[in-house]
Amino acid sequence: MLLIALICLLSLCRITHQNIWINSITNFDIIFASVYLAWILIESKVSKEELNKGNKTSDYGTCELYAIGQAAVFLSALWFTSVWKFPNLFHFMGFTIFLVGIAYRLWAIKTLGKHYSHIVREIDAHKIVESGPYRHIRHPAYAGMILANLGIVIYFFNITTLILFCLILIPAIILRIIIEEKTLFRIDGYVKFAQNRKRLIPGVW
Repeated sequence: MLLIALICLLSLCRITHQNIWINSITNFDIIFASVYLAWILIESKVSKEELNKGNKTSDYGTCELYAIGQAAVFLSALWFTSVWKFPNLFHFMGFTIFLVGIAYRLWAIKTLGKHYSHIVREIDAHKIVESGPYRHIRHPAYAGMILANLGIVIYFFNITTLILFCLILIPAIILRIIIEEKTLFRIDGYVKFAQNRKRLIPGVW
């Protein structure tokens, strides 16, 4: 709720002080923020459903660091002045990457179904899912998160947001994957699943 309130407040400030869309039909910054809020609400539903899932395992604070990184990227994007002084192709590119990232992440969440969790958990009768985006990489939900936030960086480009993305969010995701896989590798079949798929980028890592 605090994040939603801050997004609404900073969006209002941006309309007042950084409105580069004044001569456009609509303010795409507001559309961007609205889509982000809708995304947050969709994922909050997943968080509520986690209450009845399996036992939580230690994630060594990576969940909190990950959440802080995600929030910091978007809030800084709204607050700091963008280098883009006029609407341009980078806005279209950033918004498109943002939407693709959200769609890819939600596809991964839906594919994993009841086995998906924002928290590292051990669930009874856990099955390895190999369909959908899991045919190509092991952590498509995190890949989608990275893509969505890359879109934010491009659309609202400023140095502070770029630094937060590179030095907080990306390391938090990588660390979280490493911690998460300590639990995943104990699941029957995950070793074989991992042998044929990279974590985030096919053929790289």
